[in-house]
Amino acid sequence: MNTLHFPRWAEILADSNLPARERNGFRVTIRWYLGWCRQHSTTCTVASARDFIEWARAEKSAQEWKVDRWKAAIRWFFITGKAQTGHEKTNFGDKPEEPESGPARWDASLVGEERIQAETENERKILEVMRRRGMALKTERSYLRHFRDFMKHSRIGSGLAITAPDLKSYLNFLAMERAVAAATQKQALNALVFVARRVFEVELGDIGDFVKAKNRKRIPVVMSKGETKLFFNALKGDRLRMAQLQYAAGLRVSELTRLRVQDLDFERNQLTVRCGKGGKDRLCPLPESLKIALRAHLEAVRNTFEADLSRDDLAGVHLPEALARRHSNAGKDWRWQWIWPSREISKDPRSGLMRRHHVLDGTYQSAVSEAGKRAGLTKRITSHTLRHSFATHLLEDGVDIRTVQDLLGHKNIETTQIYLHVMRKPGAGVRSPLDVL
Repeated sequence: MNTLHFPRWAEILADSNLPARERNGFRVTIRWYLGWCRQHSTTCTVASARDFIEWARAEKSAQEWKVDRWKAAIRWFFITGKAQTGHEKTNFGDKPEEPESGPARWDASLVGEERIQAETENERKILEVMRRRGMALKTERSYLRHFRDFMKHSRIGSGLAITAPDLKSYLNFLAMERAVAAATQKQALNALVFVARRVFEVELGDIGDFVKAKNRKRIPVVMSKGETKLFFNALKGDRLRMAQLQYAAGLRVSELTRLRVQDLDFERNQLTVRCGKGGKDRLCPLPESLKIALRAHLEAVRNTFEADLSRDDLAGVHLPEALARRHSNAGKDWRWQWIWPSREISKDPRSGLMRRHHVLDGTYQSAVSEAGKRAGLTKRITSHTLRHSFATHLLEDGVDIRTVQDLLGHKNIETTQIYLHVMRKPGAGVRSPLDVL
């Protein structure tokens, strides 16, 4: 089965002769399809596109005219993508292809426009510097995405030509034309300043005043304790244990999926989050009620681990680069194994080695979202809702806000204070005047 890699689809679509309304519709559908591929750990193939269309038809209870629009967008994506890469055109209505043999790739989440691949000399230099500095895979992805978008907007040919006026113009464009969030604009600024100074050694000087994107204040979605119980009842197996642990310790989804065996301390009822947001470590509570289930889970993981050790074609788990240099065999040490390993063997997108990675964030997030629907909750439940609920329930139970701040790993107390607005009785128990009429 041929996997389509079409990283510049958005740029080519924007420059196409299609009517503006049709281009916008295609863009939305293609991004939806690529997100679906990430959530289901698959790649861009005719078979996955067909599965996506059938899923979308059932999910949205869509009429045929709407399904035809989705098909037109996906058909454009495949026909144009294969023409760009020199493959023959694919008829979206052809007979389904046979499943691809071989192990699943754990970089399947990096399909389409977000796949990490240097396509120019500029991008090769950027990746080289970021990897030398040990930057995260997600950072590589986001910085390259911002750099590509900036180069298209500014129409310059080399990173050596980046100037402060170009950067200011791009930041203004993000705020005024795209109306991005303040965090997105700040990330773009950080990415481009890093690229200019650290990669191409360009001193930008004073960028000047640029239009600041609006910082939208959003109230977090929080489940009540009763809703949390209903939510857990809609899960089972490993996904239930993952969700319970995330809620019990207030973890970010990346912190949950990257936990290793040595991070659980059953004797002291603690788990250690290593290299969390901002590169910080912190301690979180390990619930007594989960210890038996987690021990049983680790026994099953150990069996898989020992079976992997007997295979000559597998490398150990991924390790931080400094540790891997000092202790080359630590990847085959039980203490460093993932608590939530993937069921499939996969290829490391950087080294090319075959290894067992941890479960993909998107796979778990999809399971959480579906569980919220099965539980009959009218709120939009995501994995981060469990973290929000953890903080809010602690505050409702009288835990000091500074303690909650430490448990969440927030740098500033202002970030934690948002949960005061969603407590069951915010404002020291203020009652609505309607209740006292």
